[in-house]
Amino acid sequence: MVTQILISISMPAISIFFSLLLISVAFTTVYGGGIGFSTTLIHRDSPLSPIRNQSLSHYDRLNNAIRRSISRADALFQRAAALTDNSIEAPISPGGGEYVMSVSIGTPPVPYVAIADTGSDPAWIQCMPCKQCYPQSEPIFDPKKSSSFRHVPCTSDTCKSVNDDGFCGDQGSCDYSFAYADHTYSKGEFGTDTITIGSTSVNMLFGCGHESGGGFGTTSGIIGLGGGDLSIVTQMRKKSAVSWKFSYCLPSVSSQGRGKISFGENAVVSGPGVVSTPLDPSMMYEISLEAISVGNERHAADISLATDNMIIDSGTTLSYIPKVIHDGIVSSLAKIIGSKRVNDPRNVFSLCYSSDGDDVNIPTVTAHFAGGADVGLSNENMFMTVADGVSCLMFKSLMEINDVGIWGNIAQANFLIGYDLEKKSLSFKPTVCA
Repeated sequence: MVTQILISISMPAISIFFSLLLISVAFTTVYGGGIGFSTTLIHRDSPLSPIRNQSLSHYDRLNNAIRRSISRADALFQRAAALTDNSIEAPISPGGGEYVMSVSIGTPPVPYVAIADTGSDPAWIQCMPCKQCYPQSEPIFDPKKSSSFRHVPCTSDTCKSVNDDGFCGDQGSCDYSFAYADHTYSKGEFGTDTITIGSTSVNMLFGCGHESGGGFGTTSGIIGLGGGDLSIVTQMRKKSAVSWKFSYCLPSVSSQGRGKISFGENAVVSGPGVVSTPLDPSMMYEISLEAISVGNERHAADISLATDNMIIDSGTTLSYIPKVIHDGIVSSLAKIIGSKRVNDPRNVFSLCYSSDGDDVNIPTVTAHFAGGADVGLSNENMFMTVADGVSCLMFKSLMEINDVGIWGNIAQANFLIGYDLEKKSLSFKPTVCA
């Protein structure tokens, strides 16, 4: 028997955008012993986003997303190289996060908007007292006003369990300092409090930031969705009946609609059209891209380098693929697409066409992941209009043959993507994320 509990959300009208963001269908579904819940996920440049810069043009926003993507990709490459070399792990930059989600923190619960980031583990928000904080769209969280907030002593087992992320502060608190590759940062102390997502509340460890700065927009902070011990996905699994899985449906960059992120039993991806591939969540969310086909031409990765050769990441706009695959699909597309080939005005992309107000028509393109997971890519998963009359391929070539690639969010748009961390499986289901 399935029971759905519809939740009516009431909140102060902090801003029209904030209100619009949180007025969504958030529900909990109980399946026997399992719990599932969902909430809204919105692109940061959507008209519904509280961090959208209203003064920018469409092309300004797109160019900023490309710039953030390049910066974030560089940080991901650095982290992947450090992990491969068994170096001390440094946090990547979540400042390039492209999607925001709604959460509530404390007792009574106070709503906030934060960046949803599959590339990092710890969650943190800005907190009072604030020594140096960036402007955010909601009032800064005040732990003194939450009856469920608890400081974490530096001598506690909890602080010791966070390994290198926690250290003793001057007041005996369990402090943290995250300095990211793009010069964004957050410093503060770890605490525990009730975090509510959708309609499910769990007491979790998170960072209370007293000094923060960089590219976080006007959000309150970061919701880490990685596979590590400090991510909310893992904490919910350990502290509640929520199973170790989540899924999301990302609306396209140009969409004005809402996406959705789901946890536990709501995150199950099933039904016609679903394909699944092995997922390695031990360091980052790694999958294996074997080849990409354009029509009948298949361009394959070096078989010795095709295992765990891609990171799937919600916060990177572009996709970075092995050079042999990239050059192959560019060659195939160049032979087939009838539009006039032109140069990228910003010299970022290698394949651009004159769109003359129309989308570039491309043949059937399929990404072949390990385990027989063939994912068909639409025009909007591959090309975007970057300037008037110019559409470019949103895939870039990896510079080094041993580099780990990135499957970015343009390629993920309008798929329901499920992360099953228990089965170590990633599933794709084509749909419309509106």
